[in-house]
Amino acid sequence: MYKLAICDDDTVCSASIKSFLYDFFSDRNIECSVTVYSDVQSFDNALDAGAEYDLVFLDIIFKDGNGMNYAKQLGVRRRGFDIIFISTSRDYAIESYDTEPLYYILKPAQPEKLTAALNRFLEKHASFHISFNTARGIIKIDLSDILYFEIYGHQIIVYKKDGVKEDFRGSLKEIGTQLPPSMFIRPHRSYIVNLNCITEITHYSIKLTNGDVIPVSHALYNKIQMEFLDYLDKKDIM
Repeated sequence: MYKLAICDDDTVCSASIKSFLYDFFSDRNIECSVTVYSDVQSFDNALDAGAEYDLVFLDIIFKDGNGMNYAKQLGVRRRGFDIIFISTSRDYAIESYDTEPLYYILKPAQPEKLTAALNRFLEKHASFHISFNTARGIIKIDLSDILYFEIYGHQIIVYKKDGVKEDFRGSLKEIGTQLPPSMFIRPHRSYIVNLNCITEITHYSIKLTNGDVIPVSHALYNKIQMEFLDYLDKKDIM
């Protein structure tokens, strides 16, 4: 379970982000708890009392303080959690780099920005392998070795680059919560595909490095194309 905190004296903003967080993690079958603080001092007191968090949404401009200055002090003390700054102004964006935040979001926090920030958080904390309970026992597979997942009823088949297949009971929705969105896409309700194994996307289908062809849902076709192009752009930069 991820422990999250929001430190902001804007109650409307805090309530909106809190509601979004619960919906975001619930949709991915990930448990989370969200605690809201209205000022830096109460948040700091909670840390001193032993509270621990994985991710904190921290306002920059408070009536009685500056969240940026506080974040710098936390860095000296080893904060132990990721920070996403939220602010009504862009003025602190460059200065925020010194505290190594995960993201910088302008108020009012837009759903697409929150989603991007949380996906970055999940990718940072994602494991580079996945484990399954199969008929012959628990197996562990590196994500880079996976071509794609396919589901029949409640039975999932994992296709690997070396030609080996593994099967186990489960749901693709549950599997999707364990995979970094920067590496895998779900082009169809019956498939999850490793982006790095795609050679081309043609009309409503994906061709993979092993020659397999995966269908693409008509409703998702444009979205899948854009995600693949975005992946290629990032890959070229790297």
